[in-house]
Amino acid sequence: MTVDVKRNEDQRPVLHFTPQKGFMNDPNGLVYSNGIWHLYYQLDDRSLVAGHPEWGHATSNDLLSWRWHKKAIMAPSDHEAIWSGCCVVDRNNTSGQFDESASPDDRIVAIFTIHTQGHQTQNVALSSDGGYTFTQYKHNPVLDIGWAHFRDPKVLWHEPSNQWVMVVAKCHQFKVGFYGSPDLIHWHHLSDFEGSGVRGYQYEMPNLVQVPWDNDSDRKRWVLFLSIGPGAPLGGSFTQYFLGDFDGTTFTSSDNYLRTADLGKDWYAAQTWFDSPDGAVYGIGWASNWQYCNRVPAERYRSAMSLPRKFTVREVSLNVATKSLSLISRPIDLDNARLHTDETAMVYTNGSAKDYPSIQVIYERRLQSGSGAFEFKLKIRSGTPAARVSVDIANRSGHSIGLNFLVEVEGMFVSLDRGGTRTGSSWDHPLFDDKVCMWVPNTQSVYDVHVILDAFVCELFAIDGAYAFTNTFFLQGGVVSTFTVSQDAPITEVFDVYELCSLAPAK
Repeated sequence: MTVDVKRNEDQRPVLHFTPQKGFMNDPNGLVYSNGIWHLYYQLDDRSLVAGHPEWGHATSNDLLSWRWHKKAIMAPSDHEAIWSGCCVVDRNNTSGQFDESASPDDRIVAIFTIHTQGHQTQNVALSSDGGYTFTQYKHNPVLDIGWAHFRDPKVLWHEPSNQWVMVVAKCHQFKVGFYGSPDLIHWHHLSDFEGSGVRGYQYEMPNLVQVPWDNDSDRKRWVLFLSIGPGAPLGGSFTQYFLGDFDGTTFTSSDNYLRTADLGKDWYAAQTWFDSPDGAVYGIGWASNWQYCNRVPAERYRSAMSLPRKFTVREVSLNVATKSLSLISRPIDLDNARLHTDETAMVYTNGSAKDYPSIQVIYERRLQSGSGAFEFKLKIRSGTPAARVSVDIANRSGHSIGLNFLVEVEGMFVSLDRGGTRTGSSWDHPLFDDKVCMWVPNTQSVYDVHVILDAFVCELFAIDGAYAFTNTFFLQGGVVSTFTVSQDAPITEVFDVYELCSLAPAK
């Protein structure tokens, strides 16, 4: 394969986290401590393809501007790799591994998988300086059941049962194992969760968390995230979730329905931050897909994370007769990254469809910042059959992607046409779909849509976070610089646009 796209620095996202160099995949070890958000991640900084991962490390004060640090946990040998895991704050020194010189908020424990050929075990590393340097526990592994595919531990403190609880993937058995421990060192089996959702080829990256209800943080519901790869309904990898109850031993799903955390192609391995302030739940996903992640254009680094999201749950109307409790995903507030807010466009519809004999341009804009990052929000009137709003997004070379919103009586089809990735480039991949589509049911008078585009990542949220749709694209010839909005019926009620900028350079 030849890659003719020199993009990594001039097309680096300004708000989506990217590694300084090398291949990045799953987010790991998300923890909040001392007012700092820590993001660890799978990193092979010696290659641009998945191979021999260790833990990269970055920190942020605001979840938008990230500072790179040296690798946090490195493989003991060339025959071992540090695979995915989590971090917790062991304030009360339940592990017995800290002395009084380490302040409670600096006592970070990482729990992760060490992979060797034909064998995976769960291991511990300890940090006394708030998560910047780690020492591996001298009696590792702390959990070994002798399996080749047993990985990705996520640990939480369960107050009612006064214990640490680990969820871990028993990948090829299609089970999520639950283990308990008083001290993060000695683990005993509690139960297994199985028999629900999509199986695909294997389970990965489980994550159990209590998520508050929308507008009622005192009410909470247990959510179990579970990633599948390969074998997703759209192809490749994806993240599903289950709603239910956890009693300290067993997770019981409230039903057997499939729920998808993000309906796009490029949001995987969802993880949430341990100990987020105010009881809120923030999470992030890897913005790529195992179908093509090793092959997308790259020069210095490969892949990005999604923007962090705030999770809640609320009842969402599936149609006029049925509501269902659902995960709500909202991107973090971008107010501090916005530019040119005085140029917001407000388009109010008047007239009727007969006034639109053909598609008409209602808004055009050339971006001024050169960052390739912007967001827009629009409200689209529902119920008008076969009406369409199109957003064409292009770079200075004329290569483009398109977002289309096709309104039908029953709902709205949202599609991303990313076929422009192949225009003017020698890069191609048979599994990189030109068009990706999402369905939003017609259950209200107006569809609200929020789109964030940053270099090569496009995240879309609809119905106040009830639907998320994350996809990547790769245009030859520079970042996007213009966009045009058109419609073939008077259905766009409001259109707001903001250019976005980096808040601080990564160092």
